[in-house]
Amino acid sequence: MIELKNVTKVFNLTGNELDRRVALDHVNLTINDGEFVTIIGSNGSGKSTTMNIISGSLFPDEGRVILSGMDITDMKEHQRAKYFGRVFQDPMMGTTAEMSCLENLEIAYRRGKFHSPIKWGFSNNIVKLYYKRLLSEFSLGLEDRLNQKVGVMSGGQRQALTLLMAATDPRLDTKAEFIKMYLDVHTGELRAKITKDTPKEEKQRIRKEIQQIRSKGRKVTEAFYDERLEEYKKALAVAKNDDEKLDAYIAFGNALHEYNQDRRILLLDEHTAALDPKTAKKVLDLTDKIVRDNKLTTFMITHNMRDAITYGDRLIMFHSGHIIYDVRGEEKKKLTVEKLLKLFNEADELAELD
Repeated sequence: MIELKNVTKVFNLTGNELDRRVALDHVNLTINDGEFVTIIGSNGSGKSTTMNIISGSLFPDEGRVILSGMDITDMKEHQRAKYFGRVFQDPMMGTTAEMSCLENLEIAYRRGKFHSPIKWGFSNNIVKLYYKRLLSEFSLGLEDRLNQKVGVMSGGQRQALTLLMAATDPRLDTKAEFIKMYLDVHTGELRAKITKDTPKEEKQRIRKEIQQIRSKGRKVTEAFYDERLEEYKKALAVAKNDDEKLDAYIAFGNALHEYNQDRRILLLDEHTAALDPKTAKKVLDLTDKIVRDNKLTTFMITHNMRDAITYGDRLIMFHSGHIIYDVRGEEKKKLTVEKLLKLFNEADELAELD
């Protein structure tokens, strides 16, 4: 779950008053686990600022950002990388042109880990098979181009690769990484209660409770990891082919992530705007499949109102730093482009009266 609590962001806060712009004005927003939310709004409405504050590339002037009970308001962007995956409008962003498809994938999956991704060996055959299977679902030929430099690929291929890099959960290759992720997630709500205004005695009580959870959690998660690892080794021992080995590898990873409840949150910043219509449709359909299959919490900005209606299970409209429309479920399914245009026009007319 992502929560924005009374979030305000003002640009040019200390400059000329005439240049001062309120990008977000005391916004409150809750996105539930597994929700696929499409975001629309005119330029300057606050939608991109909201995404930047969630990702950590901007910090709010007021308010708090909460992730699954954990206060991440002051957490830097690189520290949030293990929780969020982001795809930008420009297909050239998100990948390194001079590196191969395989190397880009490996670096993406090692973000937020304890050691350098470059030092991790690329020769692990089962991991290559894993990447190949994932890429084959795109039907763009990427599965046969693992060793090709990304710079020679088309915009659609690069964006599809970036989407996969952003959407898939990070690998938990060691017991230490698995335990740390579990403890981060399951003590987050308590840690969020410790602020500069928390009384000293209360801070001590909370920290003691966190320590107790960490001590108990470490033993339990270590035992769980060892059990799953043993199951994985047994499955590998009886596997008849590469596909069965790969199934065992994926099952092992999924079991760890399900236990940790650490599924990655996907942030899509107009990620099909620079693509031709045919490729954009393919990438959007793949986006929908990845989100549904992995039950990802997703925040997708788009200027295409038809796409905003077609995809996702909730739609939010921003205007002048406020959320002016929020609809989901059956009501969202009944939306039309004409109705959204009418809402836009009504909001503009009210702004002119103000």
